[in-house]
Amino acid sequence: MEMQQLISEITTLSASARQELEQFLVDLKWRYAQLAPPTENELEKWRDPEFFGMYADRKDMEDSTEYIRKLRDEQWNKR
Repeated sequence: MEMQQLISEITTLSASARQELEQFLVDLKWRYAQLAPPTENELEKWRDPEFFGMYADRKDMEDSTEYIRKLRDEQWNKR
């Protein structure tokens, strides 16, 4: 189908059909998007982020699961 014919067909659709078509096109673009691989500079940022290990010396967070459980218990059982 030629582009002009396709446009002509789209203009004859109802508003709800055009919305469906629009969503379908968005889905297709998402599905077939070609993501560029990360650059070496971008990879380097993730290899050594500034925030990595920022809580390493916190004694109260040695067991992260227990720490979060305690925080939740304190916050959720305040009532």
